[in-house]
Amino acid sequence: MTLEELARALGGRLEGDGGVEVLRVASPESAGPGAVCVCTSPQAVRAATERGAAAVVVPEGLPSPAPAIRVQDGRLALAVLLELLGPKPHHPRGVHPAAVIHPQARLGPEVAVGAFAVVEEGASVGARSVLYPFAYVGPYASVGEDCVLYPHAVVGERVRVGNRVVLHAGCVLGSDGFGFVPGPQAHRKIPQVGTVVVEDDVEIGAGTTVDRATLDATWIGAGTKIDNLVQVAHNVQIGRRCLVAAQCGIAGSAVLEDGVVLAGQVGVADHVRIGAGAVVLAQSGVTKDVPPGATVYGHPAQPRHDELREQAARRQLPRLLQRVRRLERFLTGEEGAGGGGEA
Repeated sequence: MTLEELARALGGRLEGDGGVEVLRVASPESAGPGAVCVCTSPQAVRAATERGAAAVVVPEGLPSPAPAIRVQDGRLALAVLLELLGPKPHHPRGVHPAAVIHPQARLGPEVAVGAFAVVEEGASVGARSVLYPFAYVGPYASVGEDCVLYPHAVVGERVRVGNRVVLHAGCVLGSDGFGFVPGPQAHRKIPQVGTVVVEDDVEIGAGTTVDRATLDATWIGAGTKIDNLVQVAHNVQIGRRCLVAAQCGIAGSAVLEDGVVLAGQVGVADHVRIGAGAVVLAQSGVTKDVPPGATVYGHPAQPRHDELREQAARRQLPRLLQRVRRLERFLTGEEGAGGGGEA
C-alpha cells in the first residue's frame, strides 16, 4: 500500500513521497524498512527514523525527517492502520465434524462452527457468525449476524445477542443471578428465570460474566465495550456506548446510562444510577447516584476535586498529630520552658 493511499484512508495530510510503499505497522522501537509508525513525541520520531521506518504518522507541529502523514487523532489513526495492515484473524471455516448442532437449531449462511462447539435445541446463529471450538449456544438462545464467540464463550438459555458482537474466551452470558433468601438452616434460592439481552456492536472481554435477570432482562446497550474479568449482576441495565474496564463489579439492578465510563476495579452498589456521560475513576466505590456528566473518585465516590483535596489533607495528619501532642504536653506542664521541643 502506498503512503498516498494510506493518507487518504486516514484523512491526513501527506508530507513527502506519496509513492513510498508501506507493508506493516510497527512501534518506533521495532521499526524497519516498510514500516509505518505512529509517533507522538520527538523521541519516537527519532527512534523510528533511526531504525529505517518507511513513514511516520504524526500530529501537526511535530517535525519529521521521514515521509509523514499528519493527523488530528493518533489513536484513531493507529486503529485504522491496524485494520488495513495488521495481521488478520484466522477464524474457523465451515462446520467441523466434531461440532454438536441440534437438529432443531438454525444456522445462517456461512456460519463457522469449530470442533466441540455446541448449538442447542431451538437456538439460532446468524449469517457469517463464527463459533470457535468449545463455544456454547444454549437452548432457544439467539446470536446475530457477524458475531464472534471465542473458545469457551457461553450464551445461555434464551439469551439474545445482537449483530457484530464479540465474546472473548470464557465470557459467560446468562449465568444465574445471585439471589437467595437467608434462613436459619439454609439459604433458599430465588429462581432466576429472566434473560440477558446484548445489543449490536458490543464487545465483552475474557472471563466476564453477565447474570440473567430474576424476571425480565439484564441489558447491555449497543456499542458498549466491557473489558476482561467484569461482573455484571442480575437486572443491571447498561446503556449505549459505555466503557467498563477490567475487574469492575456492578451489583444487582444498577443502571449505567449512555456513555458512562468505569475505570478499573470500580465497584457499583445495587440500585445505584450513574448518569449519562459520567466517569468513575479507578478503584472507586459508587454507593449513591452519580449525576450525568460528573467525574467521581474515592470511597465512597464523590466529585474528583473533593476527593483529591481530602487526600491532600490526610497526608498532613502525621504532622498535625505531632503538633497536637506538643500542645498537650505544653498545657499539662510535661514540656518545660526552653525544653528543646521540636520546632
